[in-house]
Amino acid sequence: MNQLTLDHAHAAIEFNKNEPRVDWHDETLWFVRTKRDRAVAQIPEWEQLREAASQIKNHVLSNMHDLLVQFEENAKRNGITVHWAADAAEHNAIILDLIQKAGATRMVKSKSMLTEECHLNPYLAEHGIEVIDSDLGERIVQMRKEPPSHIVLPAIHLTKADVGETFHEHLGTEKGATDPQYLTEAARQHLRETFLTRKVALTGVNFAIAETGDLWFAPMKGMPTWVHI
Repeated sequence: MNQLTLDHAHAAIEFNKNEPRVDWHDETLWFVRTKRDRAVAQIPEWEQLREAASQIKNHVLSNMHDLLVQFEENAKRNGITVHWAADAAEHNAIILDLIQKAGATRMVKSKSMLTEECHLNPYLAEHGIEVIDSDLGERIVQMRKEPPSHIVLPAIHLTKADVGETFHEHLGTEKGATDPQYLTEAARQHLRETFLTRKVALTGVNFAIAETGDLWFAPMKGMPTWVHI
């Protein structure tokens, strides 16, 4: 499956031909939804927080230009170098230039929807840069040469058997293995070597705060990190 030319309508038609898999997929998504609902129920002011976040987002989108300029000013005060890109092509070229200036040919990349939209991985591969995605779901679909199927759960369309087959092919795990703990440990060992040997790393950012020039991101699921440089 080509990351650049995925036809979602055609892929959906093919996927829906397998009724047992569709049923499994619906049950999986419902399981995720019920987990979300249980978490929401633990926060009495959930709807108020949700509405406040929505209004903040609308305000930011309406004042994006000024806020970006403000962020740049404060980020520079924090010692951060800011690069501006007009489009995906310029974005990718800037990153390639930074990697080459670092004298690197391999990069580890955390989850980033922007780089997915810009098709950064295939672009870097065309220029001799090896990219390893460190998010587990992203790494699984990367091994399979597939695009993410969901913005938060990139491998939600895959069963444990699919993952086991993929890991057997690429990581040498036992054929037919489907135990999540075993497969997760294999991925951990594989990715740890990557973390320790890459000179260059790239991560997405959940929030960039214009007022302070700070960045907020979650490098591991459930472990938000506040960065002030």
